[in-house]
Amino acid sequence: MAQNLARAQGSLGTIKMRICLLNSPIEFYSPISGGAVTTILMQSAKQLIALGHDVTILSPLNGNEVYPVGRVIEVDSRVRDDLKRGFRSLVSLHSWMMGWDWAYYRYYLKSFMACLRDMKPAPDIVIVFNDLVSPKYIKRVVPTAKTVVWLQNAQQTRLRSLKKPLESIDKYLACSTFIKDYLVGRYGLAEDAISVVNSGVDLDAFRPAAGFLEPQSPLRTLFIGRLDPNKGADLAADAVASLQLEGLKIDLTVAGGIWFYLRGNEHTDEYVPTLQRKLEAINATFTGYVARHDVPALIREHDVAFVLSRNDEPFGLVTLEAMASGCAVMASNRGGLPEACGGGAILVDPDNMEQIIDALRLLATDPEQLNTWKQKAVARASRASWESVGTRLNTILRTVK
Repeated sequence: MAQNLARAQGSLGTIKMRICLLNSPIEFYSPISGGAVTTILMQSAKQLIALGHDVTILSPLNGNEVYPVGRVIEVDSRVRDDLKRGFRSLVSLHSWMMGWDWAYYRYYLKSFMACLRDMKPAPDIVIVFNDLVSPKYIKRVVPTAKTVVWLQNAQQTRLRSLKKPLESIDKYLACSTFIKDYLVGRYGLAEDAISVVNSGVDLDAFRPAAGFLEPQSPLRTLFIGRLDPNKGADLAADAVASLQLEGLKIDLTVAGGIWFYLRGNEHTDEYVPTLQRKLEAINATFTGYVARHDVPALIREHDVAFVLSRNDEPFGLVTLEAMASGCAVMASNRGGLPEACGGGAILVDPDNMEQIIDALRLLATDPEQLNTWKQKAVARASRASWESVGTRLNTILRTVK
């Protein structure tokens, strides 16, 4: 499948490059079913095109709407239900023996290698996301291309030997200083081999509502994200429940679903049913999964956004989106979230419920504090446009050796 868009010639594009972006095998290039990595890939492609580069996206597709950005070529990436029951274990065992990180990687590998082989002329640069396995195979097919790995998380791998895979990578990009430090410590990479490229935010789509600083009752709070214990939706529910018992008027909306790439154990995981019972007890609104194009309007309806990750969040794209939408943001003080927040959010310890409750109480009872944090959030987001990300990415890619 291919979709062609007119290429805008950018004022900075004195050297036009052919750039191929390879999406993760567990992501779809879609505003309906794509995740954060796909959003970053799409926005980066848009900026590179605007700067005059020729951009091709290789990605799994699933029949949903496809982003109309770049030349899109479908890559075969099978999941558990695509294979006959007796064949799944055999394919998974083969992946394990090869040290691959995905059970059904063989189909994705064969497909993207064929796509790269058919690209004439060959790309100058291939960018892969959250993937230390594929670069050595990319080099076999397009040995003249520079291979860039852009890591949006603390990437681990089952590869037994990393010598050849790491030698195949010409440049590393990290979504935050936190992830850069992880790569240096975990894989012994040289600091100058890694450039930090933070995510951005679409300031046209994510913007405050008219009158967003006007007082509202009840206080409207929001959690939006994947529903698993690490993301902390239950912490938001517990904090709201505590303050409702104090008589404060606070509403909570929880928007999100389970991980879109099904793992097979969703029906035995007690986290979501337990969360739903907590939400019912405080009369919260549970929307379920929200399609990407409906997210900006949803966030704009709220005063406070929670990003209470228990784990070390690599960066937190939702943080910038909530800030740009005029929400006061309460975020965890760990991982890459302080860097993403950039002084524009209240940072709390997700393991300290009293601290979370105190911070929320302040926002619920002091309108001046609420507006101060809303204004800080908007100011922080204004410095993080995707255009600025594109400019930095363009500079880095033009100097890859």
